[in-house]
Amino acid sequence: MSSKNLRPLPLLTEINIFLINLAFAICHVVLKPTGLEPAVSALCMGNLFGLILPCFGVIAAFVHIVLGPLMDCYSSGAYESIIVNNKLNWFGFLILMNVVVAFTDNKSHLNVEGANYRPRCSAIGRAASKFWEASFEYLQVTFVPWDENAKLPPNRQYIFACHPHGIHCTPLGLFHCKGTAFDQQFPGICDENKLSGLAASVVFKLPGAREFFLSLPYIDASRSVAEAALKANRSLFICTGSGEESLLTRQGEDVLVLSKRKGFVRLALAYGCDIVPIFGVGNSDLFKTYSWGSEIRMWLQKRLHISIPIFHGRYLTPLPYQVPVRVLVGEPLSVPKPKVRGEMPDDAVVKEYLQKYIERVKELHKNNTQGRNLQII
Repeated sequence: MSSKNLRPLPLLTEINIFLINLAFAICHVVLKPTGLEPAVSALCMGNLFGLILPCFGVIAAFVHIVLGPLMDCYSSGAYESIIVNNKLNWFGFLILMNVVVAFTDNKSHLNVEGANYRPRCSAIGRAASKFWEASFEYLQVTFVPWDENAKLPPNRQYIFACHPHGIHCTPLGLFHCKGTAFDQQFPGICDENKLSGLAASVVFKLPGAREFFLSLPYIDASRSVAEAALKANRSLFICTGSGEESLLTRQGEDVLVLSKRKGFVRLALAYGCDIVPIFGVGNSDLFKTYSWGSEIRMWLQKRLHISIPIFHGRYLTPLPYQVPVRVLVGEPLSVPKPKVRGEMPDDAVVKEYLQKYIERVKELHKNNTQGRNLQII
């Protein structure tokens, strides 16, 4: 993909994306022969919103092992005097610059044009992609379309509604990369300029995590940006339950915040996009969650859109429990074509199609699970 087809980002963000890709490319090269790559990839996925820390760790090790000896070859003692003796200053400077950029860059996540998948542009990016894709192997992710011959015409627009959010919305990973089982079943959907993911604004303020999302086809989840993507003839993928649903995650059952979520249905009706239900069976079981301080945490989510789930995986770490995740793709819910594209539909029609969609989700869950509780609130 040409860089001309990618959205412009601040220089430090571009540097961070390169460093993140470099860190995980190194992980891929080092860990793949040992067989540990899937577990470490899943561990990083579980620690997604603290991603900058392991990245800095890998880069620091690379500097120490590779660049240090090279600097000393050029000038004896250069590595110790320039890097080692000033390591806290270097670390503090990098953290400060990341925070500054995260809170001053108010445009990148609002740009629809060029919001495409970035990492495969180089050998380093391709290696980083393979590292992330290894998490699917650890989680034993399988893909189950509604019919083995199911097709989605790529010349149409869709809204892919994903459930449940879980701590991390694992099924969305199928839309990030070319070559996944989803892309093979439905060729053309994940192509350049064809698909955008919606993420909460706060995600783009977290150093490390923001670079991860900006290197993928994610944009801000605000209505104006979502409409801009639909006007650009892109399809959308979104976890409709958002952060509120993540706070309600419990192992052994699926809790969906859906009964009052009209926004994605309203957009589908306004732009004539069929709604495709995506359900990750097992996604709620990847982490153990706790209800401590649930009232104040839910208040923060509703008022400030900040979700703080309390969770852990294996060994009290962010490593997910090794639970198979089956990603179900339900048959699309067809919606009528609007008389005027972009015109918002009547609320009664929105309620009607939301209820139809909820019934589709219930049917999809019932037909593909046994004895697993589904709660829709």
